[in-house]
Amino acid sequence: MSIEVTYDKRLRAVPADRDAYAAMVGGLRADLARLDAQGAGDPSEVVRLLRRVGFGLVVLGEYGEAVSHLERALLLAESPAALTAVRINLADAHRYAGDLDRAEPLYLEALAIAPPDMRDFALQHLAKHRIDQHRLDEAESLLREALELRRAKEDPELIASTEQALAHCRRHTENPG
Repeated sequence: MSIEVTYDKRLRAVPADRDAYAAMVGGLRADLARLDAQGAGDPSEVVRLLRRVGFGLVVLGEYGEAVSHLERALLLAESPAALTAVRINLADAHRYAGDLDRAEPLYLEALAIAPPDMRDFALQHLAKHRIDQHRLDEAESLLREALELRRAKEDPELIASTEQALAHCRRHTENPG
């Protein structure tokens, strides 16, 4: 059993093992319910759990429920890092569901407030959105900036992720539609 996330041909997060991943999300939901029942829990812990459940639901393709959890997380988030991460996850939920118009301002807000160490994430997610909008020149420019930041971080996994997104963008440029 695996609770890993992999990426499909559109670079969307999908579970490597759907049943195991769904069980993990169910456990997180139970943790959140317990925290809610206790009341007045640490807001940052509530946001962390809401975000994990929300992202988990995005991965499982349960976008409506994901949006509910992530909108709640957005109301409770306080730090720029938490606000950035939740906005990106919420935008992804809308984008995956095909609602590009609702995703757009969330990606732009995330980029505008992203702390320096999160700017690469905001750029890459906005770039994937631009790919879905067929705004491929913009997507490539955003991905090049993200790649530069990730190379400075010297994180091989992040660099590989951005290089994969750039290759995906180039394939769309060469074969539109």
